[in-house]
Amino acid sequence: MKFRLSRSEPLRTLRDHLGYYQEHGMNAEIRLTDAEYNREIPVRDLEALAEELRKREISAFCHLPFHGLHLSCADPRVMSYSREVLMEGLEIGTILGCQAAIFHTGFSNHVRPAHIESWRDRLIVTLKELVAMAEDEEIVLAIENAYEPDATLLLEVLEAVNSPWLRFCVDLGHAACFSRMAPEEWINVFKDHLISLHVHDNEGLEDEHLACGRGVVGYEEVYRALAEVNVSCNITLEVADEDIPPSLEHLRSVGFEFEKGPVPASEIIPSLMEG
Repeated sequence: MKFRLSRSEPLRTLRDHLGYYQEHGMNAEIRLTDAEYNREIPVRDLEALAEELRKREISAFCHLPFHGLHLSCADPRVMSYSREVLMEGLEIGTILGCQAAIFHTGFSNHVRPAHIESWRDRLIVTLKELVAMAEDEEIVLAIENAYEPDATLLLEVLEAVNSPWLRFCVDLGHAACFSRMAPEEWINVFKDHLISLHVHDNEGLEDEHLACGRGVVGYEEVYRALAEVNVSCNITLEVADEDIPPSLEHLRSVGFEFEKGPVPASEIIPSLMEG
């Protein structure tokens, strides 16, 4: 079982590091999290960057903005703005030729238990609109777990939207420090929707983005869970530059094997998978 490997990189600095990606046969998960920068970059620059990615045979995912956004806020103005910012990011991801766009729902412990059902229902309505846009542009959306205490809510959302254009990205570091479920349990729950893993580590209290193997995630158990469900997906390193070599060394020591080169579109785009 082999995995394609990506590196998380801000849009602002991506061009400077394309040589590194090409040399190491890595792909890119482009962080579009700076919404202000997204509004400033000319379309022609995005088109030139997309062409360079194609020439270097580097596949791209993107991570949509999330700072201060809330896709299911009870205040419709906040929800409308959040949807607008995500759509802007989705348009940029489409221009860049990204195969998938990863996003946060905005859930936090500020959502009272009595309000979770209405929060979920608003989110489902919003996501159906975003998924329809993504399908038109042939870019897959993927929910990433963040502050959710377990998988129940997000699984309900996925099943309610019920579209092959809405998948899941398990963030193993978030699972270790924010949820009551072990990281490998998230893989078991979302095995039928899994498109990517975010890998990094922490001590279980904060989202520290340490090198893999230097915290409590438990990558041996993660690999075992992937092997048991026979799922091979994109893996994105979310660690500092100096932590890439020790992270890869640790992942390989527990069984991970990596295949260089771009991610085949047939593994990402539902219409191509069916064809």
